[in-house]
Amino acid sequence: MKRAASFVRMIGVSKLALLGAALTTSGVLAELLLVFGELFVFESHPYIGIVSYVLLPGMIVLGLVMIPIGMALRLRAARAGFSFAALDRVAEKRGVHVGHAGQVILTLSLVNLVIFGVIGYRGFHYTESVEFCGQVCHEVMHPEYTAYARSPHSQISCVECHIGPGAGWFVKSKLSGARQLVAVVADTYSRPIETPVHNLRPAREVCEICHRPEIFHGNLIKVLEQYEPDEDNTRTYTVLNMRVGGGDDADRVAHGIHWHVSNEHEVRYYATDRKREDIVWIEQTSADGTRRVWTDPDRPVPPPDPADLRVMDCVDCHNRPTHVYLTPDEALDAALAHGRIDADIPWIRKLAFELLTIPYASAESAAAGLAELPAVYRERYPNHWTTHEASVRDAVPPLQDIHRSNVFPAMNVQWNTYSSLIGHATEHTRACFRCHDGRLRDETGAPITLDCRSCHYILANREVAPTILDRLETD
Repeated sequence: MKRAASFVRMIGVSKLALLGAALTTSGVLAELLLVFGELFVFESHPYIGIVSYVLLPGMIVLGLVMIPIGMALRLRAARAGFSFAALDRVAEKRGVHVGHAGQVILTLSLVNLVIFGVIGYRGFHYTESVEFCGQVCHEVMHPEYTAYARSPHSQISCVECHIGPGAGWFVKSKLSGARQLVAVVADTYSRPIETPVHNLRPAREVCEICHRPEIFHGNLIKVLEQYEPDEDNTRTYTVLNMRVGGGDDADRVAHGIHWHVSNEHEVRYYATDRKREDIVWIEQTSADGTRRVWTDPDRPVPPPDPADLRVMDCVDCHNRPTHVYLTPDEALDAALAHGRIDADIPWIRKLAFELLTIPYASAESAAAGLAELPAVYRERYPNHWTTHEASVRDAVPPLQDIHRSNVFPAMNVQWNTYSSLIGHATEHTRACFRCHDGRLRDETGAPITLDCRSCHYILANREVAPTILDRLETD
């Protein structure tokens, strides 16, 4: 008790030191309560994590720093100089035994070391968690987190792709995170978030942990179920035989779609824009060193600086592997196919598309606008209203969910803001035709292949009842 009393009196030589001690003590107690609560009482929450692993540790450190500063200022005020002997003389006047106080300080320092070790460990894992990445900066990351949560990779944490193993990428990610934090605080971040991410870890180091293109051999049947914007919402099927391909296996050379990322060669390209849409120079280097270059004769460019070239990898085609945003057509076709919207409602495909694609100013106005579906339907199709009233009203929540999951006005994310680069060209992206459009030619004048069959065979194209489905025994 004497040691504790000496410690208290020693701190008491300065009001600033006392305030620091109060901050540290209250911070430690609050930290212990929150950590205990997270472990045993309540569920974790992103904002509790911010308090537990950012604000309270900062408060504790601030208090610890204030204690010696307060003592030093007290000594200065007493004109006693900065030494333990001077501190001893000042403390002696208050009945403080400096040796006893020093033992208490040493003991508490060791306790603080343990506490900060636990906080540091849990804080590190918290900053690596999905809830920290996606929910703390709610407005900024809300679109990306929403898309991630319903994606094929929703069971994979953000850091497994965006950071990955290794100290180098960990440091880069934290430096990038600090810059992004400043942008959030200063409200200078891009709306929408700019893509592609130019400092993303190379896809081969991420995707190929699970996916190995060299063993993606053979073909894959893909069936697209689509609905026409007519009175009957006519259901059609497109059936494709996708040449997924691969290569480097024991039996075949690189072929099909995954030829692009085969280990048999390296493909590099130069794009004039940050979105990598305007590609004007492509180089293929084979394993034996053979080199082939394609350029645009109408837009000749000098050989680009090697630092400006990008090695083609998975995300040059699979640019939305996780943060998947559907087009209004894709979202409506899926809702009709899965029965969330009744396909027996006449003209529902056409009307729903019209309402979904109105440029609403906010999420609230979008929800209100889509809630007008029954009124609009009754006015436009009065002959069908009585029969289908209940189904039309039931279609409102699915439509609101479709819009809420793909359009985020607060971040300027509209339909097709983030288009997929897989497939044919649209009004929003050139997709595969960034390269395969006949513009780029090699030194002999030969273009990059325009043969559709190098990627897929069309077995049925928007047919109502394609016979191929019977052969495939598809329901």
